[in-house]
Amino acid sequence: MRWTLRYFMNVRYRGRLIPDSEGDELANEAAVRGHALANAHDLVFRTRMDTLRSWFDCSFEVTDESGRTVLVMPFSEVIEVRDRAR
Repeated sequence: MRWTLRYFMNVRYRGRLIPDSEGDELANEAAVRGHALANAHDLVFRTRMDTLRSWFDCSFEVTDESGRTVLVMPFSEVIEVRDRAR
């Protein structure tokens, strides 16, 4: 019996969709937002890419295995969450 589902953390950058071909195994849709926030935080604060001028121009468009969009989350939410935690 399978206890997890695969969710794909596709990145939207200035109108261009960068698909996540591997996905991540998560327990349910409730776990998706926390996972997306953690990944966005790592990308914003720990990753430098010459091809992206600003991570804050990005958002996650998370889809499930059937291709249904379950979450659209701008990367700027990592700042809002960090500010609320202070």
